[in-house]
Amino acid sequence: MKFDIRLAKSMMEHEEGMNHLWIQISRDENAAAKPLELQIQLPDGIYRSDNLNGYAENEQKRVMLGPLDTEVLFEIYTEEAIKCGEAAIQVTVFSGEKVITQDISLQLVTEEEMDQFQIDEQVVERVKTLETNSDTCNSCDKDNMNWLPKVRIIQSHELSELEKRYRVDYGNV
Repeated sequence: MKFDIRLAKSMMEHEEGMNHLWIQISRDENAAAKPLELQIQLPDGIYRSDNLNGYAENEQKRVMLGPLDTEVLFEIYTEEAIKCGEAAIQVTVFSGEKVITQDISLQLVTEEEMDQFQIDEQVVERVKTLETNSDTCNSCDKDNMNWLPKVRIIQSHELSELEKRYRVDYGNV
């Protein structure tokens, strides 16, 4: 088993910044039928949403993946100013007795430095696809599930130029 970690943006603003983290898991034949647990360790001052795929998360905030689940998406963000520089996000996958850990580097920068960021179009497209197909769940028993309605946030104000520029789910990216 191995996994690939990708960020939607090569940099994230150190104050009120936002990014998306995409984890793709490739399983070998021995691990294909086993459920997995995925855990993310974020640097101080960086937070994450619940996984955007809608998979269950346990008390330790580990994402519970079924045998057919191959990816997980998260929104990561800062709430207040944190130190600029390089930070590491650590992702750990638990499969029975086997534990695999991998890091990805995240560059935290000032607003002025955000002019130099690069976008991973595949991650952005996956976020957009997931938002439009949010009712899919590979590991779910769809007949025996209690479905919660999808909550859509409707903004009563126009997005600022910075919001339009930095949000990956905005149409101009």
